[in-house]
Order: sequence, then C-alpha cells, then structure tokens
Amino acid sequence: MSLNIEFEQYFLKNGLRVILHQDQRVPLVAVNVWYHVGSKNEQPGKTGYAHLFEHMMFQGSEHIPADMHFKLIQSVGGTLNGSTFFDRTNYFETLPSHYLEMGLWLESDRMGFLLPALTQGKLDTQLEVVKNERRQRVDNQPYGIWLEKLLELAYPKDFPYYWPVIGYMADLDKATMRDIRHFFKTYYAPNNASLVVSGDIDIKEAKNLVRAYFEDIPSHNHIPPINKKFNGYHGGEKRLHLYERVQLPRIYMAYHIPAYGSKESYIADLLTDILSEGKSSRLFQSLIYRQQIAQDAQAFLLPLQETSLLIFMVTARPGVSIEKLEQALQTEIDVLCQNNPEAQEVRRVKNQVEARKVRELQSVSMRADYLNQFAVYFNDPNLINTELERYEKISRKEMGALCRNYLNNDNRVVLHFLPQEAGKGEPNNDH
Repeated sequence: MSLNIEFEQYFLKNGLRVILHQDQRVPLVAVNVWYHVGSKNEQPGKTGYAHLFEHMMFQGSEHIPADMHFKLIQSVGGTLNGSTFFDRTNYFETLPSHYLEMGLWLESDRMGFLLPALTQGKLDTQLEVVKNERRQRVDNQPYGIWLEKLLELAYPKDFPYYWPVIGYMADLDKATMRDIRHFFKTYYAPNNASLVVSGDIDIKEAKNLVRAYFEDIPSHNHIPPINKKFNGYHGGEKRLHLYERVQLPRIYMAYHIPAYGSKESYIADLLTDILSEGKSSRLFQSLIYRQQIAQDAQAFLLPLQETSLLIFMVTARPGVSIEKLEQALQTEIDVLCQNNPEAQEVRRVKNQVEARKVRELQSVSMRADYLNQFAVYFNDPNLINTELERYEKISRKEMGALCRNYLNNDNRVVLHFLPQEAGKGEPNNDH
C-alpha cells in the first residue's frame, strides 16, 4: 500500500530544511522542528545535555520571557511539547491555523536567540528538575534502571548508545554553563534542523513567514559527525543479575539488530508484533494464557540510527523462578527460529501495521512528525508515502532468516531483575 501525502521540500540559504504540507480540511496547523542531535552526540562524562535542552528551550529566549512559550500557545487553544531520543530532539505545537505566525516566531526565537536569555539561575533550576525526573522515573522506580543497564551491557563505554538519554546523575551534578552553551552552539543550528509546517496553510504565505523568521539565523560550520560504527554483532552473550526492590522477577533480553531503516529493522519490527502484539500473539498465548507463568510479555524494537535492539521484557507470576521463565521464553524464540512464521500470522501483523500507520496519519501533527523523521534520518521525507510498501514486501522466508541470523545467544545481552530477598541480604556486586 502506498499513500499520497503531498508536500514541498526546500532549503533556506542557512541550511534549514523546510517541508510544507497543506491539508485544509480542519483549521489547524502543526509546527514541528527536529534537531539532529540526541544523547548519542554527547560524550562520556558529559551526558544528559540533549534532554536538558528539552527543558531549557521552554525557559525563554531573547524576545520571549520565561514560561511564555507555554502560555502563549495554550492561550489560543493550542498544544505543545518536546521530546528527546538517542538520535534527535524535537519540539512541536498544534494551534489554530490563523496563529501560524506566532508558532513560527516562537520556534525561530529559541533557535536563534536562546543563549542571550540563558542564565545560571535558569540552568540550575532546570538541572534540578531533570535530576528529580531521573529520581522519579529511573532511580526510585521499580525496574527503572532496566534500559540504562541493558545499554551498558550491549555497547562499549565509548559507543554513543552506552549511556541513557536522561544522563547520569554524576554528569548532571557537574554540568557547567560553559558545557551547556558549547553544546547548544554546536548542534542547535538551522543547518542541523528541519522544520515542517503541516495543515491548513497557504503555501505562499507560509514560505514568506518561514523566510522572515528563520532565514537570518546563522548556520554553524562545525557539527561533529558520528564516526563510530557498531561491530559487536555476535560478540558473545553478556548477563547481569540485579537484586532490587521489586516484587517479581523480570527478564530483559536484547538482541543486536541492524540500524533503523534497514530491511532487517523492518523485518524485526514485524517479528515483535508476531511475538507480542495482542492476545493472539505467541508470547501471550504461551507464557500468559497456557502456561500461566508470566504477568506480562512484550517484544519491541528500539529503533536506533546506528544500530538497533530487539528487546524482550517478561515478568514472572508469583512463585515462578527466573530460570523457568527464561527457559519458556527461550523455547518460544527457538520455535520461531526453527520454522518460518505462518502465513496467517504474517498477514495479521501486516494488517495491524497498516491500520496503525493510517490511523496515525489522520492527524496533521503526526504527518508533520513523520515527515521530519524520514527527512532527518534518511533525507527522504517521501518515505511517509512508501514505508508501508517495505512492510508489505517482507516475506515469511526473510522473517525466518532474520530470526535465525540474529536471535542467537552470542548476539544478545540478558538482564535479570530479582527481589532483594533472593540475594539473601548480600550486596549487589553486579550493580
């Protein structure tokens, strides 16, 4: 299935990519900015900066007082937010279409004029906000450190995905104004960004507004490339046992998969749906329904631009040992790899992917985000129209081959969470 979402792409003289998509059915417009910077662009000892700027970008710029970004958008009935990932940071708002100029002004001012308004007081406040967020979501949350520990098992210490997006507490504690200003100057530039305007717009008017607000922002000449390549496929199994304040044992198991956008990543995405999407999935039917040894069972792809991870997460029911749980999970992986998936389940998951994508693309804000995603990652925003064809062309034979090639013990890391009493009060030496 191919779609027909029309758009126009062009570049300003400062390198800013601009994508315009017109849809006048609803009087809404989405303004969506992606910066091609995420936690992978940080350095060991200086982590968490990209996520910190997700907070700092809402604290005012030279011509916009602190907290006014939220107040202005919300005062006209709009919505807004930002998010940070390993490979990118994005900022977005959806608002009534006659307020397009306000949205563009707000985004341009923090792209071009954030640093004059950056004070030590603002930095200190937001560092504390981020550290509290880490305490709540990671340090004091049951199983909260799972991804952090999984990444540390999966990658070398100097590889860009070794550390968590939110950063390490010790690095946040020692972040300086000089560090933060340097990070912004390096990466938050028009030639490292992409702007999508999607919705009820007049194309000519939108072009004039974009030029007026963004074209005079200077580009940055030296944006460091990511030169490290992952060479750790089939490098041997790694395991870690953690005794934590949890009620039930849980397994996290991750297999190295080629980068997001590769054919292998699309195949892996379909395999995760066969394994855990819905009550007819293999893991639900086996571990939860028939054997009744798991509280939950999930498989999902962590889609990363340099190299990806196919991750299993399974929580034991009370009284079930971690060994029994892993053996049952391993059996399901072995069964999948020994035979190609059945035609009926492949058709089912392809239909699910198609329905999910088409449903998401009903929204002008989601169309804006997908256009930016494909533009920033692959320099091809038209993937919004052709991506479903990639899923449709995947064969059962290719799915079976990927399973046999990559879901091997020597290509994975395994993390066991166990209740502290299972460690008989001994300190956790693995942690």
